[in-house]
Amino acid sequence: MKRLLAAGVAAAALTITGIGTAPVASAKTSHSDVSAASCPTYWLKALDNVKIRKSKKIKATALGVLPKGKRVCWDESETGGTYHFKGACRTGYGSNNWWYRIAYKPKNHAKIVGWVPRDCMDWY
Repeated sequence: MKRLLAAGVAAAALTITGIGTAPVASAKTSHSDVSAASCPTYWLKALDNVKIRKSKKIKATALGVLPKGKRVCWDESETGGTYHFKGACRTGYGSNNWWYRIAYKPKNHAKIVGWVPRDCMDWY
């Protein structure tokens, strides 16, 4: 009984001091409109202005534009339609058919979930 009481007191003390398992607030980073706690995998940064597509094809409906330098979270990557770009989004390493599914929330707008070409994004 003494051990259970001591363990409870220790857990309470850690929680009060902020060291315990208190819920973590999802603080927003200065680079993104998506919170760090809500990103299940990795952050990406747009190399240029990139159209967010409804499906993994260049001719798919554009849902919005991801601005150059904007950080976003991605949760899935799959092969899709082929693309060929020049400049910042140039195709490299034979990856011209890989796409990332991203979630982006512009200020004062609804969240956009769609696909962007992998070569237009960089790991952050």
